[in-house]
Amino acid sequence: MKNKKTIFMTGAAGYIAGVLLRRLESVEWCGRVYGMDRRPPGGRFQIPIEFREMDINDAALIEWVREIKPDIFIHMAFIVDPIHDEELMSRVNIGGTKNALEAASGVGAGQIMIASSGVAYGAWPDNPTPLKESHPLRPHPAFRYANDKSRIDSLCQDFAREHPDRTVSVIRPCVVYGPGVDNYLSNLLTGLPWLTGLAGYNPPMQFVHEEDVAGAIIAILEKGAAGAFNIAPPDTVTVRDAAAIAGKPSIFLPIWILEPMVALAWHMRLPLLKAPPSLLDFMKYPWVLDSARLREEIGYSFRYSSRETLEILLREKGVLR
Repeated sequence: MKNKKTIFMTGAAGYIAGVLLRRLESVEWCGRVYGMDRRPPGGRFQIPIEFREMDINDAALIEWVREIKPDIFIHMAFIVDPIHDEELMSRVNIGGTKNALEAASGVGAGQIMIASSGVAYGAWPDNPTPLKESHPLRPHPAFRYANDKSRIDSLCQDFAREHPDRTVSVIRPCVVYGPGVDNYLSNLLTGLPWLTGLAGYNPPMQFVHEEDVAGAIIAILEKGAAGAFNIAPPDTVTVRDAAAIAGKPSIFLPIWILEPMVALAWHMRLPLLKAPPSLLDFMKYPWVLDSARLREEIGYSFRYSSRETLEILLREKGVLR
């Protein structure tokens, strides 16, 4: 196939990046891939890849991208799991995005995609259900990751206005699960012999399979579509549904008990939740994403439902047989 495209990817060693690289192996228009991260990606790939170990804030990133002049620039270098060093998290997530966008400004008339998150909408009692891309981002002040993603979204919108000759896309996935995931969110369901919830709350949740995230990214790139895209299957699963599917005993505690417990565990660095208490709002209030734009404008059909994605995770971790 003529006119194969060159792709540059930050965060190329991340697990979603790994899934995406596997999917790109069978994409006809994918030519050479250039990638950077703090560590090399695992495994071997059947597409030409040039990789460099590099910090996302390294000025050499700008020089390298301008030398390559890729057709597509994908930014996926972020700290996702909550950490106590919020200055470091901000340096990587916010500072790194600024550096990545500066590098992307040398792409030319190309396509730029940045990974945001559905958590940027925030979990609030007055959230519309479902949330469309046009709804405002209202991140929680105390949840650093959500704040970072909201700020990243704003940076991308500013970049798009300043570079009208570029196609700038932002993806906002819900909770990503799948066989390859291993983070604090998967640990909520698989790390303890019981499932803990909040008494009086049973919000709907969505889980998107890692393969669907990669598939949606490729579909958006193929369409050359700009703007924000929610990535979430249309069905939902409640906390009580999740407990029933997992076949685990569930404990639903009042907020006045659970919140100080989680705060103490976070402060003491205990392996109970591995997240600040601000995450509890996402277990209280709905933040259901409407992915109609992805389905209708891009024509993407989700391979896995939220329930199927959850079951796949539980089977992979040995919770379900």
